[in-house]
Amino acid sequence: HFTGAFSFIGSSTIIIMILRDRRKKLSKPYYRLLFAMCVFDIFASVALGLSTWPIPEGSPGVYDPKGTVGTCSAQAFFIQANIASPVYNFMLSVYFLLRVKY
Repeated sequence: HFTGAFSFIGSSTIIIMILRDRRKKLSKPYYRLLFAMCVFDIFASVALGLSTWPIPEGSPGVYDPKGTVGTCSAQAFFIQANIASPVYNFMLSVYFLLRVKY
C-alpha cells in the first residue's frame, strides 16, 4: 500500500533529522517524544505496508497470502504496538500546552 510507504519515508526523514544533531535535539523533551512516535510509526508502516503477505498461505478469502502463522503474529504485534503513536502524539500536545500556558 502506498500510504505505508509514504508514512515510512516521512517518519524516517524525521528520525534522520533528529539523529544528525542528536546531542542537542535528544536533550529536549519535544524531540525525544517526536523520535519515539516516529519509531513506532515506522513499525506500523512496515506492518501495514506488507498488507496480506504475512497472512498464512491457504487462508480463504485473502488476496495473495504468502506467510505463516509466525509472520501473521509478528504483523499483528507491530500493528497493535502502533497504539503508542497516538499516545506520544497526546504527550506532545500536553507538552505544548504546558509550554504555552505555563
